[in-house]
Amino acid sequence: MDNKRDLRAAFHRQLKELWEITPQLRGDGQVTFIAMEGDWEPRSRLKEELAEKHQHYGYKFVPLVTEELDLLCSIDILFLRPDRPGSVVWAGDIDNRLKTLLDALRVPEASEGYSLTAPANDMDPFFVLLEDDKLITRVSVETDRLLAPVSGDNADVRLVLHVKVKPYAPSHWNDHLG
Repeated sequence: MDNKRDLRAAFHRQLKELWEITPQLRGDGQVTFIAMEGDWEPRSRLKEELAEKHQHYGYKFVPLVTEELDLLCSIDILFLRPDRPGSVVWAGDIDNRLKTLLDALRVPEASEGYSLTAPANDMDPFFVLLEDDKLITRVSVETDRLLAPVSGDNADVRLVLHVKVKPYAPSHWNDHLG
């Protein structure tokens, strides 16, 4: 559970920067169209509306890929670890580590303990990639050797994710987000 929380916090910082530097997400110059609760209206407050809709456990989560935006994503992962590629015995097998990673990309579930803490100031709102991991259409994983582990620990890994966001049904209100 702590691994998911740590990963989610690291992704939050990167996604927060993405929302700040991307004009379509920031709301500058172009009004984002979004369908929420059955209405189709131009919305310039996308971040605030998503945060309001995804309030859970005292946190306001802002997922980028959501059903209401009709967006999906694919993820290519470069998974660097201290041992040889193909080695099976290391600090957790790859399928469990990938499940932890994919879970950390989405809005957390009730069992993950967020209701027991309050968000830090820099986590209000809390940015995540996915509303739900079912919105991932493809995952590709390449493993390789991490040549200079930072901690010297066998569990030390580095991940490089390439995420491609695409509309499921392209329309005038989501085609600029893909």
